[in-house]
Amino acid sequence: MGLLRGYSWTTVCPEELSVRLGGPGALAATGAFHRVVPLSAGGVVLQATETVAAYTDEAVRGVFEALHPVLPPGVPQFDPAHPELRYFPADASRFRG
Repeated sequence: MGLLRGYSWTTVCPEELSVRLGGPGALAATGAFHRVVPLSAGGVVLQATETVAAYTDEAVRGVFEALHPVLPPGVPQFDPAHPELRYFPADASRFRG
C-alpha cells in the first residue's frame, strides 16, 4: 500500500491513492481544494487555493485533513534545507479531525 510523500499548494496524487481517497469527486467535495484536475493516467492534480499567496495555515490544514489517510505516519519535521515547505504539524496516522 503506497503513501503520498507530502503535499503542497499543488499536489499530484497518483491513481492508487486517489482511489483510496474516494476519487476526484470525493476530493473536490472535501472543500480543501480550489481545483481538482483528473489526469488521463488516472491520478489527479490538487490545487489548494487559487494563488500561492492564499495558501494560508488554514488552507494547509485543509489539505492535510483531506489527504491524511494516505500520508506517512508520524509528525513531519522542519527541514532546514527546505524552509519554504509548509505542513500541518500532526501525526497523520493519529489524526481524528
